[in-house]
Amino acid sequence: MNPSRAHPRSSPLDARRRRPRSMPPSSARGPTSGVDPRAVPALVMRSVENARVAIDDGKLDTAIKAMKSTDALCSRVVAPPTVHGLCLRVLADAYVSKKAAEGAGGLAGGAMTEGDGSGGGEAQSSGEGDDGVNEDYAELAKEALKRGIDMCKVHEGKAGMNAYMRHDLLGRLGDLYAALGEIYREEGNHKEAIRALRHGLARFEKNNQNDFTAATYNRVAYCYMEQSVWDAALDTLQSAERAATGNDAESILLSTTHAYRAQCYRALDQIQPAREAFEKALTFAMACGNEPVVREAEEFLAETQAHSAVDDSAFL
Repeated sequence: MNPSRAHPRSSPLDARRRRPRSMPPSSARGPTSGVDPRAVPALVMRSVENARVAIDDGKLDTAIKAMKSTDALCSRVVAPPTVHGLCLRVLADAYVSKKAAEGAGGLAGGAMTEGDGSGGGEAQSSGEGDDGVNEDYAELAKEALKRGIDMCKVHEGKAGMNAYMRHDLLGRLGDLYAALGEIYREEGNHKEAIRALRHGLARFEKNNQNDFTAATYNRVAYCYMEQSVWDAALDTLQSAERAATGNDAESILLSTTHAYRAQCYRALDQIQPAREAFEKALTFAMACGNEPVVREAEEFLAETQAHSAVDDSAFL
């Protein structure tokens, strides 16, 4: 069974839901020429929000065009690295979604057309850029993330940076690395995936972001699981459990951690430890509404009832 079933789509690593705290709200519509550099963070934030909506609506070419324009603005006015990094992160999201839609024949996420849903409008999954040339969207996404990493790393550890900016910078770097790791994992390049994820882990841990730390440990474990390296996966899941315990996202994180652990034990044909892990996963999954884990745990526990440590006669 594919371990991805146990991983919630609303992971704390989903940076599309992370608003940089240094960015004030704005009613601006997006990047314009001759803009005051001080207004750039607000302009970028509005552009990012519009691009997120476009991605969710399947209007992927619109999102890509908007983020490329915002990227150009950030370069022109030398935007703060965390601001420019966010732009590149969302641009990478759009490229990844475009790649997924392309692989699904244009049907993934409603991304086939950019009209009103009636079939009219601009095709979204041709695999071609504005100039009609076929694009490798996974490579474009990686390039965007690497650019964001490079521009943030230049400022990492600089003397004189206040705690507020240092926190934002570390969080952005961690997120960019984690997103890069996920793309490598999807490509089957587990070595580079684990390397990138561990770079992200180092920043999250230094930043005391335990929820992101736990989620990233889960993803490292997942990489090991996809390679059937069960012992390494189990060791990594211990770190995930330590980081997840006691924080606000505990239930969603631990439902995944324990489900992954159960899958490792099941692969090792250790049924009783697998049952114990699935029982814990079920408890946390029911608390947070992680339905895929609930279903998987209930199915496994029902199938392996004969291995239960509880004497059925105790209920008679």
